[in-house]
Amino acid sequence: MLAGRARLPPHERTVASRAIAERLGSLPAWRAARTVALYASMGAEVETADLARRALLEGKRVVWPRLATREPAMEFAECAAADLAAGATRALEPPATAPVVPGREVDLVAVPGIAFDTRGGRLGRGRGHYDATLARLPRSAFRVGLAFESQIVPAVPTEPHDERLDALVTETRVLHAGDARGDGRG
Repeated sequence: MLAGRARLPPHERTVASRAIAERLGSLPAWRAARTVALYASMGAEVETADLARRALLEGKRVVWPRLATREPAMEFAECAAADLAAGATRALEPPATAPVVPGREVDLVAVPGIAFDTRGGRLGRGRGHYDATLARLPRSAFRVGLAFESQIVPAVPTEPHDERLDALVTETRVLHAGDARGDGRG
């Protein structure tokens, strides 16, 4: 899956990421969100720069995940995208001086992954950071995976601690957990 995603030419990845941002931006959960948690893209992941700009233009607060302790759960902190710096796992994250935003204030969280299925299953990098973080968020926080269509598989392996997503947005459709139609009516 990683190799397939990496084979997407950069221009195609950028165009697809913009289409994903447009689809996500049209969802009621995005429109209602006051605080959105985004990730800083690594490698060939769906790019989130357009989403960050869109959120700020719409008056939303943008927060980013940060590993602050030895626990697998991340915290969210608010800063400008330009202030993100490489953290312990090489992922870009807010600096230690960026103010923490309590998880109860996050209305929507965008989640990266390696593979996704139509039931809201997600295969991450195997460290459990997002599963632990999602488990601590209130159920009212909309959990959405951002993926290229090539990352959708019939089923991802799951374990009891794995957290399901509410929806998945690709460049061609919106899939709500359990909705195999993916007709984009989200």
